[in-house]
Amino acid sequence: MAKRPAPRTRLDPAVREKMILDAAVEFFAEHGFAGQTKELAARIGVSQGLIFRYFDTKQTLVERVYERVFLERWSPLWERELKDRAVAFPARMERFYRAYLDAVDAEQWMRVAMFASLAGHDITNRYIQTHIEPVLEIILKEANAYCGRPDDGPVGPLDREHAWHLHSAFIYYLVRKHIHRLPVLEDKAALVTRLVTAFIAGYAALPATSPAAEAPGREPAPQKSRPRRPVSRKATARKASTGG
Repeated sequence: MAKRPAPRTRLDPAVREKMILDAAVEFFAEHGFAGQTKELAARIGVSQGLIFRYFDTKQTLVERVYERVFLERWSPLWERELKDRAVAFPARMERFYRAYLDAVDAEQWMRVAMFASLAGHDITNRYIQTHIEPVLEIILKEANAYCGRPDDGPVGPLDREHAWHLHSAFIYYLVRKHIHRLPVLEDKAALVTRLVTAFIAGYAALPATSPAAEAPGREPAPQKSRPRRPVSRKATARKASTGG
């Protein structure tokens, strides 16, 4: 007698949705956002129509991948802790970057971020504008307070680039590790301490800048030349007599 096919297991909708989303994160991290949903469906072993039953368009699925990869790793506590002046500023900075680096040190995070920008999706830019740039503004405000400078004014573009220089060092650490697959320092805590210490020391050693002074295309004000003193007749005669 021929064997009857095993009855299909009906998964709970929430379980099925999570299974599709988990597979989508892995799929887009490997193939980029040019990957087709029909290829994703074949990989999971379901129909393309089933995917669209849970995610009505590919863009909807991409948005959910963005939430899973980026937003679920972010802690709102980080911003509050960076502002807590009851804790020394260097300690706050190290605490934040240790936590942040631990949260995003994942191949899927790095590859999804890179593929999204290359494909023209705005999810990486959106993440930077809504999460990273506000944190850098907080860091610069707290750095100014730590260095005894006004902390209530607008941040100049040169200071902002200084903060990006620090943050980019951690991102390129992840690029080397997960994109180029090069060996990196395993002691992330030591790396954070070194980079944060260098940032604070360098920032404190620089003169305070104002946004107006950093305006693009602004030329330095010309220095006034001192007026020459008129030379008296006696001085001229003395110079002539001495051959000077």
